[in-house]
Amino acid sequence: MAQQKKTRKVGRPKLPKGVAKGRIIPVRFASEDLRSIASLARSKKQTVSEWVRIALPVEVKQEHKGYLIELATRSARDSGFTTSGWITNEIRGGEPIPVVPPGSHATKQAALDFGLAWCREKIDMRSTNDANPQS
Repeated sequence: MAQQKKTRKVGRPKLPKGVAKGRIIPVRFASEDLRSIASLARSKKQTVSEWVRIALPVEVKQEHKGYLIELATRSARDSGFTTSGWITNEIRGGEPIPVVPPGSHATKQAALDFGLAWCREKIDMRSTNDANPQS
């Protein structure tokens, strides 16, 4: 019997456990809903995927002096939680400003409290243009 060579599998090798990214969840949207989602993503200058990752877990929506603050938390790589979201001028309209308040916090609530305070401070200083762009 002749020795046979092993065939190589197509694609990249599997990553070690704990290194792989999150799961992909297939979701079906009605065409009208998808157009609406795509429009919202464009208005926030994001891809649909980026928008969904933030919009679905939005934990805080708060109005402050005519601005709408929307924030969500995410586990930080090193430890704790970070926040990200948008500030929208509800009076004048315009494009939402993506924000990423600095720092990592021990709890989700601490991250949200700091994020809200940081956004309110930016609004009070009328310097929402200085908000860190999302990465």
